[in-house]
Parts: sequence; C-alpha cells; structure tokens
Amino acid sequence: MTQIIGDDVRRDANAALLAGTARYVADLRRDGEVHVRVVRSPIAHARIASIDVTEAAAHPGVVAVLTAADLPDVRIPIRLPMFETPEANRFLQPPLARDVVRYVGEPIAVVVAADPYVAEDAAELVDVDLDELPPVTVLADAADAEPVHPEVGTNVVNTVPLTHGDVDAAFAAADVVVRERFRMHRHTAVPMETRGLLAEVDEVTGRLTLWGGAKVKHSVRQALAGMLGIPADRIRVAEVNVGGGFGVRGETYPEDFLVAFLALRLRRPVKWVEDRAEHFVATNHAREQEHELEIAATAGGRLLAFRDRAVADHGAYVRSQGILPELLPAQQIAGPYRWAAFSVESAGVITNRTPVGTYRGPGMTEATFARERLLDMLAARLGADPAELRRRNLITADAMPFTFAMAEGSAVPAITYESGDYPSALDELLDAAGYDGLKREAARRRAGGECVGVGLAAYIEIGAIGPFEEARVVPDAAGGFTVHIGSSSLGQGVETVIAQIAADVLRVPVRDVTVDVSGTDEIPMGFGAFASRSTPVAGNAVLLAARDLRARAAEALGADPGDVEFAAGSVRAGGALLPVGKLGEGRGRFDKPSPTFSFGGALSLVGVDRPTGRVRVLRHIVMHDVGRAINPALVRGQLAGAASQGIGGALLEELLYDAQGQPLSTTFGDYRMPTAAELPEIETVVVEHRPPASNPLGAKGAGEAGMVATPAAIANAVADALGPDAPVTRLPLTPDRVRSLLR
Repeated sequence: MTQIIGDDVRRDANAALLAGTARYVADLRRDGEVHVRVVRSPIAHARIASIDVTEAAAHPGVVAVLTAADLPDVRIPIRLPMFETPEANRFLQPPLARDVVRYVGEPIAVVVAADPYVAEDAAELVDVDLDELPPVTVLADAADAEPVHPEVGTNVVNTVPLTHGDVDAAFAAADVVVRERFRMHRHTAVPMETRGLLAEVDEVTGRLTLWGGAKVKHSVRQALAGMLGIPADRIRVAEVNVGGGFGVRGETYPEDFLVAFLALRLRRPVKWVEDRAEHFVATNHAREQEHELEIAATAGGRLLAFRDRAVADHGAYVRSQGILPELLPAQQIAGPYRWAAFSVESAGVITNRTPVGTYRGPGMTEATFARERLLDMLAARLGADPAELRRRNLITADAMPFTFAMAEGSAVPAITYESGDYPSALDELLDAAGYDGLKREAARRRAGGECVGVGLAAYIEIGAIGPFEEARVVPDAAGGFTVHIGSSSLGQGVETVIAQIAADVLRVPVRDVTVDVSGTDEIPMGFGAFASRSTPVAGNAVLLAARDLRARAAEALGADPGDVEFAAGSVRAGGALLPVGKLGEGRGRFDKPSPTFSFGGALSLVGVDRPTGRVRVLRHIVMHDVGRAINPALVRGQLAGAASQGIGGALLEELLYDAQGQPLSTTFGDYRMPTAAELPEIETVVVEHRPPASNPLGAKGAGEAGMVATPAAIANAVADALGPDAPVTRLPLTPDRVRSLLR
C-alpha cells in the first residue's frame, strides 16, 4: 500500500457541504419544540431598577418568560485550570444579569414561545427600567477607572509578569534603544453560521441532550453539570455540522445554560438560533490590546533585550477562556529570537464592552504585531535590511531545544522551543517570495511615483496544548473501522487527517475509516479543538489506539505486529485468520504536559492608493514549520484561510464603540469583511524541519499559523510604502487612517 501519511487525501466532509445536505443546528427539528429569544441590555452600564414581564408573558403563544430571579445564582466557569485564577473567578458572568448590566447585549431576560417570531415580538414587550451608570470604555484608562464590579474593588483581573535575564544590564550595554506604543484593535471571527442550540430531555432516561456543541464539547458538558447541579453523565453535548469556528464557537456562553435549563424546566425541546445583530454583541470579541514596547540592540544589529508593558481588554466579564487575553501575549512577545534578557508585565482589565475570548492566533497575533513593527523601526534606525536583522537574531537549529529560563515570581517557570531550524525556514520564505528582487522592484516603482512596499514578519505559534486526548478504534465485521475522538470538526479537515493516521497504522484504505466526533458519550473525556491541537494531540492518541488494535491482533494470532493484515472484516498473519470481532477495540491516550512552539513567517507586497488611502495586498506569502505534514493540502488550506482572515483584520474589520459604550459595528454595513476583490492568491510554504521528538507523529499545529504574522507583515509593508517616518502603530489600516498617515 502507498504512503497515506503525507498524502494530499481529499477532505471527506466536503461532499455534504457542497451539495447542501449538511445539517446545522438551525436544520434540526424536534416534535413540540419551543423557541427562545433573549432580551438584551441596550445600555453599556446601568442598575436594573425593575423588570416587568407581565405583558410579554400574556402575549399569545408565549410559554414562559424568565429573569435572573427565576434561575439559580450560578456563574459561567473557566474551562481549564491552567487558565483559571482566584482573581479571575471574581469576574465571572451570570447567565442573566443580576442587579447590574455591564455591556450592550448582556442577557437580561429570556422569552420562550411556540414560534420564533412570536418570541421575538414578545421580547419587545419586556419592560426593563435601567438607571444608567458611567461606563468604562477606554482601555488605557480602565485600570484606574471606577470598578465595573464594585464588590471586587478593581478593574484589573490579573497581571502576568515574566522576567528573563538581567534586563537593566542589557539595556545599559545597548548602543540603540527604540520604543513605541502599539494598539491592536477589537475584532472577532464572524463565522458564516452564527451560534445555535437545541436541548431536549429524554423522558425515559431523564438525560439531557444539547445539540450545537463544537470545539470543546466535554468542557461545556462539565460546565453545564456544575451550573445545573446534575451529574455530567446525565448530559450529552452533541455536534452537528458547524459553519466556521475560529475560536468563538463552542465556548460556554449564557445561552448554553439558558437553553439547557429551560429544556429541563419545561420538559420540551428548546431551540435558540442567534441572529447576526446578536452575534456582534453577544459572541466573544477578541484582540484588543495595547503594548508599550522597547527594544535594546547593538549598533551591529544584535538584539539584546526588550521590555513590554501590555494591557488586554477582557470586556465586562472573564469568560470561559480565563486569563488567556493577558497570558498568551506575555508568552509570545519574545518570538523566535535570542534575547539575553526581557521583562513583561501584561495586565488584563475589565471594561463595559462585550466580553473577550479567543480568535484564531490569540495573543500571538497581537504580540507579533507589536514586536515585528518595532523590529522594522529598529532596522530603519540602524540602516539594516529587515530580513537580515531577523536572520541574524533567530534561534538556530544547533541551539534546540532552546529555553528562556524565568526569574522567580514569573507567571511560568520557562518557555522551551523544542525543535526547528528557524534561519533555514526563513530563507525558504524569502526564496519563495524572491525577496531581493521584490525589494528592488518596490524601490523602482516608488522612484516612479507609486506607493508600494514590502513587509516581513516572523512569529512563534503556541499549540498542541494538553493535558491529553483519548481515542478508540473499533473494527466492524464489514471491514471498516470507526475512530472515536474527543476533538471537534470545525471545518479544519480533522476527519480526513485522523482517518489518514489510523489507515496508515492499520495499512488499510482511508475510505475504510470513519471518524466520529459526534458527541460526548463516545469518549469519556476530551479537551476539544483549540490551539492547533487536533492533529498533534488527538492524532497521536489515534496513532496509539491503532497500534493497540494491531498489537491485540498480533497477540491473538501469535504473530509479530508488523505481519498483521486487516482485510474484509478479518485479520490475518501468516496462515492464521481471525474475525475482527474477536479483537475488541484499540485504545490510546496521548498526554501532552507542555505545549509545542512552531516557527513561521509572512511576507507581503502592498500598494497604497494615495488619493483614497486604500491599501491593496498585491502578494502575500505565508510560511510555517509544521514538523510533519499529515496532509500537506490541508495545511496549505489552513495557512491560506487564516492569512485571508489576517488580511481582513489588518485592513478592514473593527468593532468600534462610542464613548457611552454603544457598539457602532453591528451589521456587515459597519463591519467590513474582505471579499475576493480584497484578497490576493495566498502563496504558502510548508516546511517540515526537525519534527519534535515529544510526539510519535512529529506533528506541530498549523491551524492558526497563517493568521499570526499576517497583520504585522502588512503593517510593515504599508510603513515601507509610506516611508520610514510613517507612524504605523495601530490597526486596522483603513483608508481614513492611511490618509491621515499620508498627510
């Protein structure tokens, strides 16, 4: 049989998606179902003086109207202990607002009716009397502003400190110091399919099923069990097709609890599908951060040290991702370079805006923008080529594994980059782009009056986060195999990759392997699809499970595992033959105590239209070291898709608020998304350098990589086009902002 791992196997899931036969939550129907409409706050900060539901409850077709007084006093928990702190737990969100609303869009009441349009009409009849309070809306001022949660007494959630080496000594030895303040704006994932949920109680068993799970199904089950006060084994969180994830789908939200609670209370199927206006104010936002960064270097371009003081917005509450908004940029700001010393102080703060979670490349994208912009400013100060400055300071292959040891009191004891050849990988990117020729072409075009520029950025992606994943490989009498994993299918092609891994070990055709990610019953515990972990964590669990099945067959046949052959519902070795039903199932568990760090980069060529300020990306190339590509075509697709989102975030997408905390971007007329007209053909470079020894597959994550360096590369390209004095320090680079820079 030909090689399966490393082959461009076509995605299994595409046929249903392309044919329109895929089933999303909105497509599900249950007999007797009722529909939910959430009443949301129209004001960013206010005391709830009263809520009158009398008229809404009396409206024909309304089944129930609930406020916080009708619910247990619970909070949405943080899903992983590694992202949880006692301080963060002081800011958790109730499913419905209690006494105070803290952002526009916060749920206040919930209306249930036999028809979704009736529920929407009745929601308009809920009379909420709000006494407005001053909102906190400026990120830089939030730490010192009046507490959004007065009982806590502060708006600071946590401050993450990191110190490596003697920072003061390194700055004292520097020939040049550059410093700047950078701002990454607030935006979000806006998947094509908004969130949706359907909950139903089995009247025979009493079990609750919640359809609409995605990304972290087992975590949602655990959270619901705690909030509902029932055992986790009485809850099944089920997955159907998902129209995009990107970090915002699948976390535990207020609506998850509300829909489940109502199903248990009403003993009827309860359904909720978010509309787009709700999505813009209710689903997690992301990104908004400010960094005060300074870098010390020698006159010859040797990087010595940096200091970073960062502030990250949590919005009005800490949601299920915990302290990730302040933790991830602190871990990422060092990037792929050899620093003698650095210090980081990254604070998460509360404001009166929609809560913040993760969006593809969280923390990494923001930190990379600040660091890579300042490196270009340093290169301009030194008269150095930006690519050469980076190459001179990248961590080399002979230094791997490379560790930044941290001083006492740091948030993490060490950051270790396990493997890679960063200078060689960067050269592959530069060669693919034709960097030297591109720079000459840009200079020639600028001399002719055009406004064009080339930008480069390098990054580290953190991924393959544990703690573990489990898998089962179950053979059937017809000759097929079903693989059960706790990960989720969010459009990333996980079914195909997992099938390839199992088929490769079992030495059977990929078409004989079915991958099941449908719900929480099939695997006792799983941690889901996030942080580019499905292949390097769940994939290795599948590898071990398939090996276990092969070992079981070998033991039953008294043969060597390498001699075992599966075919037509039987397993054989030599002259011995056995039905696969006699084997049971293969089981595997892969533990991942520490994350994997991957290297990559992006290069962009842009043109700026001086009269309008419009930026066009003329070429964009992304490179990523994936360790080992299980399916190179899917890796290329992930890189290109993430880069497309990065271009949208760099140039167009922004969630704006006014001084009163009112959102100004609640439709696609206000929140601009990139179309084919704004996107070039994304070029990709997949590097397979020195696979990490920490997992049998040798795979690193790739799902977020195309995003991480794209905004920084585009910003550097725009700065190159506008000239060395252009203060490109914030995103997005909308036409208005670029025109201001031109002026």
